[in-house]
Amino acid sequence: MYNKFKFLIFNFFIIAGIVSGVSAADLLKVNNKTQKVDISLYSEIFIDAQNHFSYEDVRTNLFSENFKPLNLHSLSEYNVNDTIWMRFNISNVDENPFFGKIEMPISWINNIKTYVVADDETDEKNPVSTLLSEKKEITGRSFFLPLTIEPFQTLTVYIKAKNANSISFTLWLYSDENAAERLTYITMLNGSLIGIVLIMLFYNIHIFFILKNKSYLYFALYLASLFFLINTYYGSNLQLLWSYDAPLNENTFYPIIAFNFFAGLLFTRNFLNTNREFPKADKLLLFLMGSSVAFGVFAFMLGNNFTVIYVALFLTIIYFLFLLFLSLFSLKKKIAGSVYLLLGWLFLAVGQIMASMMILGFIDYSDFIYDMYGIVVILNTLMLSFAFISNIKYKEMQYESKIKKNHEITSRLNVSKKELRELNEKLKNKIERQEKVLLEKSNNNEKYLIKDEITMLYNKTKLEEVLTQELHRKKRYNSEFSIAVINIDNMKSINDKYDYQVGNSVMKEMADLFIHNIRYLDTVGRWSEKEYLIIYPETKGDQAYLAAQKLHKLVEEAKFFFVGKVTASFGVANSHRDDTLQDIMKRAYEALEKAQEEGGNRVEIV
Repeated sequence: MYNKFKFLIFNFFIIAGIVSGVSAADLLKVNNKTQKVDISLYSEIFIDAQNHFSYEDVRTNLFSENFKPLNLHSLSEYNVNDTIWMRFNISNVDENPFFGKIEMPISWINNIKTYVVADDETDEKNPVSTLLSEKKEITGRSFFLPLTIEPFQTLTVYIKAKNANSISFTLWLYSDENAAERLTYITMLNGSLIGIVLIMLFYNIHIFFILKNKSYLYFALYLASLFFLINTYYGSNLQLLWSYDAPLNENTFYPIIAFNFFAGLLFTRNFLNTNREFPKADKLLLFLMGSSVAFGVFAFMLGNNFTVIYVALFLTIIYFLFLLFLSLFSLKKKIAGSVYLLLGWLFLAVGQIMASMMILGFIDYSDFIYDMYGIVVILNTLMLSFAFISNIKYKEMQYESKIKKNHEITSRLNVSKKELRELNEKLKNKIERQEKVLLEKSNNNEKYLIKDEITMLYNKTKLEEVLTQELHRKKRYNSEFSIAVINIDNMKSINDKYDYQVGNSVMKEMADLFIHNIRYLDTVGRWSEKEYLIIYPETKGDQAYLAAQKLHKLVEEAKFFFVGKVTASFGVANSHRDDTLQDIMKRAYEALEKAQEEGGNRVEIV
């Protein structure tokens, strides 16, 4: 959409130029005082959509009307496979010769030729071949075309440029003095950038071999990916690594980006321990690492085409969004170095997206953006280094803290043998005394474990044990036994009217009455909050009924402290041969329920 819009505007200016009678750009005039000029503003362009015309064709008068003023500071086109011709005229209006150089950034343009016409003689040069030849005069990311213009002489310069899918460059004319300053700046910037990355790369590899810590290896791998990335961006790979094949500089650009993505994700995974700290994010991180590898292979096989470009842009956005959000989560979790990690990815995200947009022609070429990428790479490297150092220092502090604690423990344990013997004797005596006390308490506790705290009768656990024994005896020897469940009538009213202490007193008094009026072989205990259970061994149901009648009469005649008269209901049940504990208790409760339904204060048997 942007390209179409830009194309429509461009055609509008062409039509407007034709209508107004403007068919050529202004003549660029120079003299011995000229220092720096933007040639693009004085240039005309012609788009050869069929890639058909040669220099001999376009320099003829027939093509004069086909060249239209550029009227822009830079030439930026994306999604194009066309050949673009640029033409401009330079005139020396001084009586002294003009010595200068034209800067032509060609890091991303693999097919470019220049034709300098003076007095009907043409000097043809191929900037890429010139840069890669052993006889090159200048080594730098830009090609500097030397120009010597005699007094009052006019030169016409043609530039033929074609790239795989986009063209983005601008032309500047410098005097020899200013060109030297510009070249010095470029060389220092590129040299400093590459030097910093290489120094950090070799340092981390060195530390890895000393400490055998994989964290240094992963960081070194990321620095290596940055080294290849910036060298491709600034054209150093073209001159240093694969000078035999200029298109390889562009065709390897996206595989190198994929390598950078993979190394950045691997370093972040190790740095944040995402498999432990962020398990869900770790799965997405592994997926992105696999996608980076797949994209690298895909880009290398297909070369530099539109599909690869759009996939690269999409992956770049996803890559940086993921790293930024992951850094924010680590910052929230207060992982050491997270602030620097976030800043590092933020710097690189801004620089890489801006640089990619400029390389692809979405935005005009700018020396500021071009140089800014090197600055953000250094900032990214420094921030990640700070994050790495902060994280390692934090781990070292934790390790030192553990060592300090261990030393303190060792110091406390480093007691002399004499002190240990004395302490041992004291402990031995103390243990013996404690064992005696515990033995006494254990004997007492055994009593209390089977006794109810209020009534001092057997509790439910002990009653179930005795009842289970009687059931076994019944099945084995067919011996008789019966039980009686006793419920204090209106116990809730007593608690509500007086309080629970009075209620507990009633429970205790009735328990004493039962314990003193049963046989020695009978067992009585507290079954629930207001219920008692009496087990009558060797006793049939009618005999148990009579025994319960006796207890009922004693309860009815007794006077209880503070309350006075209290009544109780009795439910008696005889045992059967195949009874379970639940069976006999069920019959006893049926008898008790029957007594309560008759108004309470009575004995019933089932």
